[in-house]
Amino acid sequence: MRTVLLAAFAVCLIVGGSAAGVFASDEKAASAAKIGVVDMQTIASQSAPAEAAKKQMDEKFGKERESLEKQGEALKKKAESLKNPKISEEKKLEFIRAKQDLDQKTRNFFRKVEQDEVKLRQDMVTLVFQASYEVARAKGFNFVVDVMAGGVLYADQAMDLTQDVLAEVNRLYKEKDAKKDEKKETKKDEKKGGGKK
Repeated sequence: MRTVLLAAFAVCLIVGGSAAGVFASDEKAASAAKIGVVDMQTIASQSAPAEAAKKQMDEKFGKERESLEKQGEALKKKAESLKNPKISEEKKLEFIRAKQDLDQKTRNFFRKVEQDEVKLRQDMVTLVFQASYEVARAKGFNFVVDVMAGGVLYADQAMDLTQDVLAEVNRLYKEKDAKKDEKKETKKDEKKGGGKK
């Protein structure tokens, strides 16, 4: 019986020692893990591609948005005049038709805007992921989380990669933009050269 207890005790020591080794190696791995945080809101509002996307949307949809806003203001003024009890039913029906027409135009406008925004957001996300990967790899980080979406309540300033990722997003965007311009120039040159032959 005593031998069995000694053997059991020896097994516990061996297992306990190897378990302590496993926990120690897990602690080393955990302490070696380097986690970075990025404020995506800053990237989305201050980066060159975000500013270019805003400008592009304003150029493409600004006039139509202003026109819809003016039509809405005009309808508000008409609605005030309809409070007069002497206004005919025909004028009231005319107002209702105009309001329905404006509502339809507004819905169509928002649909077009949303389609373009989805494409721009996808392009932005691709750039941010690529930039985050490049910065994390260059600085030796194992994980990068969005400070806003990840539920991060506190992060040491040394973990904040926002400005690095912002700079990398801008660099990648300029590089991508330069390649687009280069392709356009090449196509123009090919057209010019093709016309001379």
